[in-house]
Formats: sequence, C-alpha cells, structure tokens
Amino acid sequence: MNRTASILLYVRPWNKTQMQHLACGIFGAGATLHQTSEHASIDKSGLSAALTAIFGKIKPDASFRHLSAPETTDITLRCRLLRSFDPATARRLLLAAEQAISDVLDKARPDAMLSLTIDSYIMDVFATLCAQRGIRFIGIVPSFVKEHFRVTTRGEYVPCRTVSEAEIDKALANLTNQDYRPDFLVQSEHEMRRQMWRLWLRNFPKPLWFALKRMNPSERLNYHYWASQVVAQRYWSPWPQSLDGLSGPALARLQGEGGPPLVYLPLQMSPEATIDYWSHDTRWIAYEEFVLSLIRQYRKTRRFVVKEHPNLLGFRSRGFYKRLAKEPNCVIASPKVASNDLVELCDGVVVCTGSAGFEAALRGKPVYSDSNPYYLPLGALRPLAALQDDLPKAAITPEQQRAMVAFMLGGTLPGRFLNNGRWSVESEEHRVWSARMAQSIRSILDRDHAATADTPFSRMSSQ
Repeated sequence: MNRTASILLYVRPWNKTQMQHLACGIFGAGATLHQTSEHASIDKSGLSAALTAIFGKIKPDASFRHLSAPETTDITLRCRLLRSFDPATARRLLLAAEQAISDVLDKARPDAMLSLTIDSYIMDVFATLCAQRGIRFIGIVPSFVKEHFRVTTRGEYVPCRTVSEAEIDKALANLTNQDYRPDFLVQSEHEMRRQMWRLWLRNFPKPLWFALKRMNPSERLNYHYWASQVVAQRYWSPWPQSLDGLSGPALARLQGEGGPPLVYLPLQMSPEATIDYWSHDTRWIAYEEFVLSLIRQYRKTRRFVVKEHPNLLGFRSRGFYKRLAKEPNCVIASPKVASNDLVELCDGVVVCTGSAGFEAALRGKPVYSDSNPYYLPLGALRPLAALQDDLPKAAITPEQQRAMVAFMLGGTLPGRFLNNGRWSVESEEHRVWSARMAQSIRSILDRDHAATADTPFSRMSSQ
C-alpha cells in the first residue's frame, strides 16, 4: 500500500516557515514533516537536547560508529567552528553529533531530507549519514543566475535538466553584458559604503551577544551561536575598515606601464560555504593566508589586481588590507570597479570557486583554479601551478560560449530562493517563488524515481 512521504527538515528560526512551505509544495500537503535544528526553541526531533547530553558523557577513548577517519578529518577541517578548537574538543563535538544525528534518523526514518546546502559540521554529518542509509539529501542554495537556484550537497554540480536554446540565448545575453552583476551583490558605491557600516555595526556586539545567548544551558552547543561568536571575535574591529584603490584612468594605465602580466584575483566571502565546502583545494580554507602566499609566490613574475567582494567590504581580519598593500606585486582596485572591467584589463583570472571565474571564462580569459568549481566541467580550468607558464591569449567562439552556458544552466533550476530570512508566507510573491522552486525540485525527483523505480521513495504516493 502506498504511503505519504516522511520528510526531515533542517531549519533555523529565520527560515522555518519558508522550508515548511517549500516541503509541502514538493512532497504534498499530506507529507509527514519532521523538524530538526540545533536551535532548541524550534527543534522537534530531540537533536538539540541530545547534543548537549551526549557531549557531557562522551569518554576520551570513545570511537566513531559511522564516520571513517578520512571523513572525520575532512568534516573537521571544513567546519569553521570545529577547526577553531583543539583536536580533543573538536572530536568530542563530532562524536556527539554523530550519535545524536543517528538517533534522529532512527526515529524519523525519513525518505528524504530537505536542507540548505551544507555550511556546518551538523549538516555535514546529516548528509553523510543520509548517504549511508540511502536517504535523499536535498540541499538548496541561490545561483548567480537571476531567478535560478541549485540543488547541491557540498556545492558539487548536479545535472538537473536539458536547457532550451531560448534559455541559453537569454542567459548568454545577460551574463555577457558588461554591466552584469548577480542579484546578491550590492549594486552601487553608496550601497557598498552602507554595507560596510552595516557589517561593522552588526559585528560589533556579536562576541558578547552570542556569548550571553550560549549561557542558556539548552543553547550551549548551538552551532550558529557558537560559530557566530568565534567568527565575530576573529573579525572584530573598533572601527570600520575602509578600502580605497585604483579606478578609472589610473587603473587603465597599468597595461601600458610594462612589467609582469596582470592577473585578476577577486576576493571571495570568507568564511563561507563556497570556500569551506565547495572547494576541492583545501588550501583556500585559510583564505587570507593563502591569498597572501599566492601573491608572494609570484612576486617577480606576476602582478595581481585584487578587488574586494562588494558585500564584504571591511569585513576581514584586522590588518589584512595593509598586508595586501605592502606586497610589491599587488595592485588593489577600488571595490566600485566592475568585475568585468578587471577581467578585460588582466591577462588571467585566479579564483577559488567564485562566479567571476565563469564570467571570465565566458569572455575567453584563462582561469586558474584547483577547486573544481561547479559551473564548468572538470578540466575546463587551468591548475594554479600553470600560472608560472606563459598566459595564453586565446579567443572564444560563440559555440564555446553557448556550451559553457548550457552546462552551467543544466545544473541550475528555475525559481528564486530568498536566503536572507526575509521570506514571508504573507507575501504572494514569495509564495509564488516557493511554488516555482517546489515544481523544479519535484521534476528532478520524478525523473530520478522513474530511473530507479524499485526504491522506497519511488513507491510512495505523490500528493
């Protein structure tokens, strides 16, 4: 007899209603939803209480039951919270998470799990144990393509659909526009300055604020509170860190001054899942240190044009901008300069996983990355070690551009995912966005179920 879907939802206070609405759209109003969170106030699975109880009882010689040694090493390295602790504390937290999450899965027995893409060790353990049990993990994240999103666990490319020629035409026209900026970027110099002050004002009280919130025994191990406290302490500054740089004619003159070739290095948001979990090259995880080491490695042979991420202006560790400016082969561009202008100016582009790599490749510029970013197939980008070679000047054909866009769009889905906590069920527009996302995710599940008909999930009735 067919049964309705049993779905485990990973939620946080600011997206609980949004995730519930999306789950009902995907799996039907009759689906059984199990809600889990490390936030005690909204956790209905017992996860939050179990984490605290198990952590207090774990013995130093306890062994992992489900996670292998390589998995525990990788999970610890990629989590911004775990890697900030001594190995013994990190191991205890991971042991507690493994046992508590295993218990949640035992009780809920979900057919699928709906979550954000992984950005913490809690979510990483959920995804790992789900994979071991054959439970579909559906992680969602916005895309740099307007009105699109992606389904991914750790940032990997997931082939989703066949893309029409009309959609390729539309995306190509949009992405090759010289003034193109993704929706999530601030769009003007005035907005950048406001964003700088906003980040500083928000971060200023965070170390104390989250330390106080963690005084509540039920929230002592709350990942979001603890990680926010640790990160805020690292980036705390008594005053906003402004950043000036070259723009206009001064920037344009770089090409005619002679000297080593120019390489564009756009800074990414850090710490961020796009680096911690999406990069195969784990050297980038110590982001600021690796950027500086890369610039220093080529002091005599390359000039790096560095531009701050518009959404992160001023939010770096204290002194980072000064250390950059001291490097003789580092040119700091003003944050107000459009990224595509710097792509044109330079002879090559270095990225971890940032979308600037795709925009540069689309314009025929050589792009260097060992991170296997999702937007291009393996082998399409040059390894970082190739920076020591001559930078090629190869043109790109319209056919190659279309192939790139077709591949990238094939890993995205129509729909707008509002990932800033502002989604409201009272908004008709927001409900429409959610319904479009649900339809897109449903299409993937239907396709996969048809290909593997003899699975527990495929035998459930769709509502």
